[in-house]
Amino acid sequence: MYNKRTWLNSEDSDSTGSVVAYDGVVTTYDNDEQLPWTYLEIADCRTKIRLHRTKDDTKEDFINKMKLLKNEIELFVNHLEKEEVK
Repeated sequence: MYNKRTWLNSEDSDSTGSVVAYDGVVTTYDNDEQLPWTYLEIADCRTKIRLHRTKDDTKEDFINKMKLLKNEIELFVNHLEKEEVK
């Protein structure tokens, strides 16, 4: 099981940005069944996205999705850092 929550803003910020990464088992609302669940949730104030591993995704598919996301974020950060230097 993996369950990690990270705040994206400083402690003195009024904003509530966060990242939640989860890989484990969840119990259904009626406590009838336990299901595997894997997701990455990114939230900032009133908006959030959740990327989750669907029943059609293999573990490798989901890992590749996360790697693509990581690469795009890194490219965007590099772009913003270069723009700030100008």
